[in-house]
Amino acid sequence: MDSDYGIPRELSDLQKLRSTYQPHVPPCLQGTTVRVEFGDATTAADSSGAHTISRIFLHTYGQPLAHFLRATAKVPDAQIITSHPTIRVGLVFCGRQSPGGHNVIWGLHDALKIHNPNSGSDGLFAQKTLEITDDILATYKNQGGYDLLGRTKDQIRTTEQVNAALAACRALKLDGLVIIGGVTSNTDAAHLAEVFAEAKCSTKVVGVPVTSNGDLKNQFVESNVGFDTICKVNSQLISNVCTDAFSAEKYYYFIRLMGRKASHVALECTLQSHPNMVILGEEVAASKLTLFDLTKRICDAVQSRAEQDKYHGVILLPEGLIESIPEVYALLQEIHGLLRQGVSVDNISSQLSPWASALFEFLPPFIRKQLLLFPESDDSAQLSQV
Repeated sequence: MDSDYGIPRELSDLQKLRSTYQPHVPPCLQGTTVRVEFGDATTAADSSGAHTISRIFLHTYGQPLAHFLRATAKVPDAQIITSHPTIRVGLVFCGRQSPGGHNVIWGLHDALKIHNPNSGSDGLFAQKTLEITDDILATYKNQGGYDLLGRTKDQIRTTEQVNAALAACRALKLDGLVIIGGVTSNTDAAHLAEVFAEAKCSTKVVGVPVTSNGDLKNQFVESNVGFDTICKVNSQLISNVCTDAFSAEKYYYFIRLMGRKASHVALECTLQSHPNMVILGEEVAASKLTLFDLTKRICDAVQSRAEQDKYHGVILLPEGLIESIPEVYALLQEIHGLLRQGVSVDNISSQLSPWASALFEFLPPFIRKQLLLFPESDDSAQLSQV
């Protein structure tokens, strides 16, 4: 961990004003008395995947669901916990920076201190730690970024990585490990919890859905930390571009937004800023639209507006769009397979199937070069580079 992480910093007047905001805590978590009820066992959202999930997560699947309720009255036969031992909790930021990450640490730190002033939280990975204190937190409350702890590009996926995390938790004698991140990070958290349970490690693993893409939603997660802020800021910028396009009357702007497999940011920004067109990856994939289909739709829209003497416009695209186009996705799968076999990028085209090679050669040289970048660990293309 770099030496400047966690150092209290000078705040601007705006940052000082932001730091005075006090987020609202749900009534069920206010004070020192928290009522917890355990309900039915958690199951897969659809029964078809239950068998596969239960087989992969033998020790953690099917656990009873905990409900946090407001302690308004005495509950018969309730087990009242009056002693709160010291708790050591590790924290790690994963993936992209997301607004609200610092406040997750703030909330956890305050909750731990309420129940036992001697409890504490540390940043964690490879046993590079920073103890969180009130003084350090003071200049990071309500501020964006991940610079309190820094973010890690590490993924807890391979056997070596999992064993390193397990060794770190045991060496630091952690009661809990909080992984703050998106889909990939929470998937890693689920696998880590399974390994910890199998190894009888006392560290409890918690995944916090902090993702700018808003792609972690179900009946338990209403909204992801960071999504609202990302959409608000992007919508303001898009609205400015819309005003510029309307003023100049001769430009078309193509704006690419975050969103790999989910186009939630593009859709929400469309609702807030009203551009002339938006292309959603999910609709492209469901309709099996080709590159030609998409190009024709855009050109038809431009022509239709020109017939109304409107020669300007703003079009929104999610960054994952290229993987949503079936023909391009199939091409990427072939390329990634060949790259993993050790085929040189100079010989890729000759090793592709005839149709894939034709599509590859059709693309501009700079796009071909970008598609040949080695894939991410989850086999997706390096979309931010394309």
